[in-house]
Amino acid sequence: MVDDLNLSDGLTPCNTDDRDFGRFSDHVTVWIDKYIGVENDYGEFKTKFNDNIQVLQSNNPTENEIDEDTMLCADPEMLKKLSDEVYCLKYFSTPEKGLEYILQNSQKKIFFISSGTIGKIVVPEIVKLSQIQGIYIFCGNISHHTEWAGDYVENITAILEHQDNLLERLTRDIASYVEEKGDEYKTMGESLKARNCYAWAMKLLVRGRNLGDTGANRLIDKIQTKIESVQTSAACESSN
Repeated sequence: MVDDLNLSDGLTPCNTDDRDFGRFSDHVTVWIDKYIGVENDYGEFKTKFNDNIQVLQSNNPTENEIDEDTMLCADPEMLKKLSDEVYCLKYFSTPEKGLEYILQNSQKKIFFISSGTIGKIVVPEIVKLSQIQGIYIFCGNISHHTEWAGDYVENITAILEHQDNLLERLTRDIASYVEEKGDEYKTMGESLKARNCYAWAMKLLVRGRNLGDTGANRLIDKIQTKIESVQTSAACESSN
C-alpha cells in the first residue's frame, strides 16, 4: 500500500510546464471501516471502487477517446504512480488512523465513507471541516443508525445499504466536483487544465451510466458542450 503521507509530502510534477496531472484537482476519497480497511482484504471490492473513480486511468478504448491528447501522450508509468497516490481511495481500519490522515491533509477535499458504527464516532469530528466534500454512510441496517445520524441530516450526503448504489452516487458526486474544477480553470483561461477536468468528469459520468445512473446522459451532454467550448477557445487563441 502506498504510504498514506505521500499526498501531504507533495508529488514531483509530471512535466516542467502546467501539465502536472497530479495537481489539476485536489480531491481524495477516505474510507474507514473495520473490515474493508484491512490491508490486502476485500481486494476485488476495492479494485472495483478505485477503478470506477480513478480519473487518471482509462478502463477501455472508449475512455481513451475522451481523454485530452496531452494525457494520452503522458508517460504511462508516471500516470500509474500518480493514480496510486492522488484521486484514489484511501482505506483505514480505525477511526484514529483515518482522522489522522484527514487532519494531516487539510489541503485536500475529502469524500468520506464509513460504516455506521464508525460514522457515529467520526462524523461529529469532521462535520465542521471545510475540506469535507461529502459524507457517505455504508451500512447493512440503516434503521439501526437513524438516531445518531438524524443529528447530522444536513451534513450526511447519503446513507446506503448496497455497494452499487454507493459507487453510483460517489461517482456522480466526484464527477460534479471535477467539473467545477474545470469551470474554475476555464474562468482563469487555463484551457488545458479545464479540458482535462471536463474529460475526467465525462469518464466518471459514463462509468456511472454503466452502473445504472439514469440521469447521467443529460449530464454527459452538458459536459460535452463544455469540452467543445474549451476546444473552440483554445483554437481561437492559437490562431491569434
